[in-house]
Amino acid sequence: MTGPTTTTRRWRRPRGRVLVIGAVVLAALVVAGVVAALLVPGGGPGRGDDRRGVPGIGLTGEYDELDGGPGLGGPVDGPGRGDRGPRGEGLGDDAVLVGTVVSTSEGTLVVTPDGAAQRSLRTTDDTRVRGSGNAALGDLAPGERVVVRVDGTGDAATAVSVTAPQARVTGTVTALTGTSATVVAVDGRTVTVDVGGLGQQPAVGDVVVLTGTITDGATLTADGVRILPRAS
Repeated sequence: MTGPTTTTRRWRRPRGRVLVIGAVVLAALVVAGVVAALLVPGGGPGRGDDRRGVPGIGLTGEYDELDGGPGLGGPVDGPGRGDRGPRGEGLGDDAVLVGTVVSTSEGTLVVTPDGAAQRSLRTTDDTRVRGSGNAALGDLAPGERVVVRVDGTGDAATAVSVTAPQARVTGTVTALTGTSATVVAVDGRTVTVDVGGLGQQPAVGDVVVLTGTITDGATLTADGVRILPRAS
């Protein structure tokens, strides 16, 4: 006599359910990552520190001493666009005055703004001075170019910060007459440079990075030079 037949059922894994659960977990992780990136300072698009200060000024627009300004001249060991200039407080939407120093005294800075009449600005112990080796108001020399961040108007206008940008030109020396060099800058402009104060004199054909100060509104009086290796 044959006994009862036993039927064995195979257990089937609910693959569809596992896949759904896995997809839900993955989506949750992705969402959590995006939220975390947005909450962390500097995370997410457009949140980084990108204060640009004011646009370039001077003979070639090359400088790197204004707060947050782009260092268009690059470091002195190479031409072209370099790293961004030092990041600082940034000028933002503050009122600025660009011009030439006339004199400094206790509590007063006298400047001649470009295209305007001479005026006096108040200064305080909190007025900051930087650039071209200057650290205090007394370091500023008559004729020196400055960018002044101003708070207030009229007679109450106070200099919050004074920056003396260092003039710079990167380009090729195309002519030399005595101590006067003609340099064609990388942006195509022709600049006259007084190289008389340099210990190392450039030669015609040299690609150079020259730094210094602007005199007579047109000439760069160089106090530093870097002669770059020539391509052969």
